[in-house]
Amino acid sequence: MAISFKARVLLELGAELISSDSVALYELIKNGIDAGSKKIFIEISMVLQPSAHRALQQRWGGLKKKWDAAEFMSDLTNSLEPTASEETRAEFLGHMAGAKDKTQALNDLYEAFFHFNYIKVRDLGHGMDDDDLRSCYLTIGTPTRLLQKEKMLGGDGKVPLGEKGIGRLAAMRIGHFVRVRTSHKEKKLGSIFELELDWRPVFADPTLDADALDFEPRKIREDLDVSPGTQIVIRDIQSDWNEDKLREMASVDLAKLADPFSSGYANQFIKINFQGENLSLIEGFKASNLKYADAACTISFRSGTIESNGTVEEDNLLARLRVETAYALHDKVEVLTYSGAHLADLVSLPPSKRSRPKAKDKIAKSDELIAALNTLGDFEAKFWWFNRGRLQKTEKDLWRGGLHDFVRAWSGGLLVYRDGFRVYPYGAASDDWLDLDRKALASSAYKLNRAQIIGYLRINSENNGKLQDQTNREGFRDCPEKEAIKRLLRHAIASDCRTFLERIEKENKKADEETVRDIDERIVDASESAASNLRALKQRIPAESNAIQGILVELNEVQDAWGRAKEALAAKDYEVEQYAHLAGVGLMVELLAHELARSTDTALDMLQDKKTSSDPIKLEALEALLKTLNKRVRVIDELSIPGRQRKAIYDIPDLIRLIVEFYGAKFARHGIEFEMTVSSGKSFSRRVEKGQILQIFDNLISNSSYWLARRLDRSSGPKIIVNADSASGVISFYDNGPGIPEAIGDKVFSPFYTTKPKGGRGLGLYIARRLSSENDIELSLAPASGSVHSGFIMKFTGK
Repeated sequence: MAISFKARVLLELGAELISSDSVALYELIKNGIDAGSKKIFIEISMVLQPSAHRALQQRWGGLKKKWDAAEFMSDLTNSLEPTASEETRAEFLGHMAGAKDKTQALNDLYEAFFHFNYIKVRDLGHGMDDDDLRSCYLTIGTPTRLLQKEKMLGGDGKVPLGEKGIGRLAAMRIGHFVRVRTSHKEKKLGSIFELELDWRPVFADPTLDADALDFEPRKIREDLDVSPGTQIVIRDIQSDWNEDKLREMASVDLAKLADPFSSGYANQFIKINFQGENLSLIEGFKASNLKYADAACTISFRSGTIESNGTVEEDNLLARLRVETAYALHDKVEVLTYSGAHLADLVSLPPSKRSRPKAKDKIAKSDELIAALNTLGDFEAKFWWFNRGRLQKTEKDLWRGGLHDFVRAWSGGLLVYRDGFRVYPYGAASDDWLDLDRKALASSAYKLNRAQIIGYLRINSENNGKLQDQTNREGFRDCPEKEAIKRLLRHAIASDCRTFLERIEKENKKADEETVRDIDERIVDASESAASNLRALKQRIPAESNAIQGILVELNEVQDAWGRAKEALAAKDYEVEQYAHLAGVGLMVELLAHELARSTDTALDMLQDKKTSSDPIKLEALEALLKTLNKRVRVIDELSIPGRQRKAIYDIPDLIRLIVEFYGAKFARHGIEFEMTVSSGKSFSRRVEKGQILQIFDNLISNSSYWLARRLDRSSGPKIIVNADSASGVISFYDNGPGIPEAIGDKVFSPFYTTKPKGGRGLGLYIARRLSSENDIELSLAPASGSVHSGFIMKFTGK
């Protein structure tokens, strides 16, 4: 049998799936835009607010309230909306004049409420005829717009915004009675059709069947001079509408409906009339304010595959992410590009314990998010960063003169626009859809957060067809492409842009440190000169000896205060060094703990097996495990913070072998081949701190293991090669993984920068370089080959 449903299903689709009055109004505006209208007119009349009407009905409809006609009219008069014109309020009260008793008065009250309160949405589009009203407007879920969109994709026509066929129910969210009046510009020219949709019976009776609703369009008159278009009148309004609500709706939603970054007056086509007066609520987007931003970041993505056969044609089809950050305040620009294994890893799902990628696998582990890079489609995003703290201090007049209001109104993250119109609720102040505040930018305090970001993400129906709106307009439906675009944008903002801004800030702080040294020299020179002049003055004017002596004492106190300030700065630098060392130890211990847990679990399983004690093979395996545990514990014992450990002369290749012993089991699991060659001749011994050298090589080996498991080229097995040349004091460290793109370069040594989507803290190589410096080692990237750095060079400059 055919599926039947109750009429209340339509209430769920209309009143429930449309999440707010703003979204409901947006749906009605969007219908007008799809009809080809250049302007949308919204007229609102509210004489008695719905909340006031409900209060009157409840107060006077109760059995306990004694009826008093005079008191009722006085109560009603005080409840009328003061912004309504005196004439309209008088008409409203006049409608109540004939009431003889309470029942009639309350009925008349509802009729007046129904008649005088309304919201009209009118467009000048192509309109509809009675056939359109039946086949399209009265058909819930009609595919008309969807088929129209599919036909226009790739052509020159304008792609419609709607596609689900339920936007017409948005009016139900606003009011329970809807009248549609329309005239088509070509079909049945001059005919005016009307359709009434009275949803009140459905709200009154939830058992009503859908087929009990009999809505039929009718022709009301012929008028050859009538202009084409559609007017929707909504009555039985359900929520209050006042000027404050309209102003908030205009600034928060309507001003951002059409893409304002392409045109500052993009949303001026919406005309609003409230209580008979035209209101200018939607201000133009002041794009000129963007020039006051401290920095801007442009993100572009080209969809495609991640693997290439090496031909130029294939390379042009590779997926690519480009991130360009321009720090205008300091006139610095950085451009980064990702492709291949590095791009794939940005979106990869975090590996589980059972599905961790291994370097020896014949093909690289893939997942649906990597595949989504080929189906996501091209997109472009850009945002401007306003450093509110700096602007409040150095640009007070500018900030208070309107820039503060501009940033507050438009900040919140990336507004999303498809085909030039907004996808709700992305970019709203309450919507952290990229999870930036909670995770990605939480550590950067006020340097970079959503409250200081104004920007957009542009997509379109043709290229980004997989990103579809949810039925309730609350963002995209969950799909691999949605998660992929979130991860790409989050990395570009939180890793690339943020670390670049912080690095430039740090470079400027170095200039401040030089200024401190200059000040110190000037204070010392000036103090000595002042003290000498004062002593000479004391000899020439003995009568002022006491006063001059007091000045000399105060001068000494100033010098002492400056000395204490320098000591405080030095102590702060020392604390930073200590934290860096402790962080390095922590990273290594984390890895050690993971490997120890794996080994102890296996050992315990073997001991619980009763056959182990009589099985020589199992006993031998258990002995090997215990030896491995012993090696790992010895490595942990070598770790200590500076101060407990002293520099001594060690054979560097022996230290490398020690850390490689720790990785032996992991190399075996992943099939990684380790090869080290040491030049003949004198030994490669240097005065270093043993624990710190182990940390450096641990980081390099750990990174290689990670990327070897994610390499795309599987023509040969995973391999790490170390060459130690004692004559030149150089150790080269290479692997055959995907390498480091030349565009990233030394950025990998910046603190908190990482290309690992999950688990990467961006501290390993930063700490490795600092530890290298403390041991007279220059740690740098190996020369690039084919735009990729495949390893590192360690040059020992100490003895």
